[in-house]
Amino acid sequence: MQRTLGLLLACALLFAALALPVRAEGPARKGFVGFTCEPPRFQVFEAPRPYGGLILLDTQTGESWQRVIINSQAGIQIRWMKLERGGPKTGESIIWQ
Repeated sequence: MQRTLGLLLACALLFAALALPVRAEGPARKGFVGFTCEPPRFQVFEAPRPYGGLILLDTQTGESWQRVIINSQAGIQIRWMKLERGGPKTGESIIWQ
């Protein structure tokens, strides 16, 4: 019994000693405190229908690809089709829904 009581007392003193540096810092800071990192190079987005599907974006170069599913006699294949950069060409317009 005395051994258990001594162990509990030692643990309590250890926790108190570990908490002292935290208490010495003063009041807690307000606001966001956390870690940040760079986003992954390749990110996948799901575009809304009817033009939708999966879009793969390279965050370093700005290039993007759209996933297409091809059904042929050899079977179903999934490919990534590179999308052109730039806006509409002469005579074209973008329709946003």
